Amino acid sequence: MIVQGWVRAVDGDAIEASLPGARVGDTVWVEAIGRYGTVRRVRGDGVGIAVHAAAAGIAVGSAVRIVDGALPIGVGLLGRAVDGCGAPLDGKPPPQCLRRPPTLAPPSPAERRPIAAPLWTGVRAIDGGMTIGQGARVGIFGVPGCGKSTLLESIARYVEADAVIVAAIGERGREAERWIAGCDARTTVVCATSDRPAAERVAATRYALAHAAHLRDRGLAVVVILDSLARVGYALREVAVAARESVGRGGYPASVVAELARLVEVAGPTRAGTVTLLATVLFDGDERDPVSEAARALLDGHLVLDAARARRGAFPAIDLLASTSRTMAAVVDATHARRAAALRRAVGWLEETRDARALGVLDDEAGRTLRMAEPAIEAFLAQGARPCDRRATLAALAELADTLEEPYEHR
Repeated sequence: MIVQGWVRAVDGDAIEASLPGARVGDTVWVEAIGRYGTVRRVRGDGVGIAVHAAAAGIAVGSAVRIVDGALPIGVGLLGRAVDGCGAPLDGKPPPQCLRRPPTLAPPSPAERRPIAAPLWTGVRAIDGGMTIGQGARVGIFGVPGCGKSTLLESIARYVEADAVIVAAIGERGREAERWIAGCDARTTVVCATSDRPAAERVAATRYALAHAAHLRDRGLAVVVILDSLARVGYALREVAVAARESVGRGGYPASVVAELARLVEVAGPTRAGTVTLLATVLFDGDERDPVSEAARALLDGHLVLDAARARRGAFPAIDLLASTSRTMAAVVDATHARRAAALRRAVGWLEETRDARALGVLDDEAGRTLRMAEPAIEAFLAQGARPCDRRATLAALAELADTLEEPYEHR
């Protein structure tokens, strides 16, 4: 039975409607603009709906009805760029593929499997120094201008995966255009730029993750690149405040962190396939920021990009000492782990003794050996834009580790 109602009031990009039988989370169709909305609040006198588009054109009395919200999803969406409602952004006809409601259903603990295989990204600093496991959830933290987008574009192009889903959420139009232009046959771009309403940005995130989960259920190894998790958090805050939820620390309602947890929990390995999540998080050094704090708690690791390294032209500008992968121990062998530890140890020593070495205080044989290895370490970590396959990465790490482990044998 089709449940239909009508608009009673419009407030920004939210509407109040009379819609008997509506439940929180239901998808509705707003006839006046031909777009979806989500029921956010239910009261005895009506419901609050967050519209997945600008509300311009909606009037009191406009028809709304509850629908299943089916969108294009699955293998047929690979090679396409769409918005949060499944409409094409690549100038091609509408996708001709399976249509299903983009329901988020994180795997239950019983469905999950241990993270047991490495994800090879083509980036030496990651693959050699802090290997990510397939099915992990990793944050990429950094201030603006330190190369987050460039790093993600490189990973999207060269990562060893069956499918890549790019969720470009809150991006500037210029950056979104780059993602769409670079969309290849194994990639889907789901885009909601910064000028789109908050509800549409949230819906686009859910759509991308539902699409990824559907592909995983078909046995594929999927990588989701979410740029950015912080902007998803901002959009969730806008939607929640518009629904009149009370705010807490940092102006964020409690539902924001809960919703972020539901989103990232979609990732992981199951009996069928894997979804690996790589999500950027804008971080300005404020440890009290609720979004970055929640991200560190929810994710399986984090890559920290160093602005100083970026200014020196290093790519990727990864701060190896500040970064970590909680899944590395489960996916690499003992030799790889030992060599990676030697690399991190050497980077730590060079960083800690930088001032002393500049003054010529440290001049023992081990110190001289590590100083001589510093250019080789930098060359390994800052590879430039060209990818490095797994065999070349492991060979380079082995060669470097042979040099780095020797000084510690004499300490």
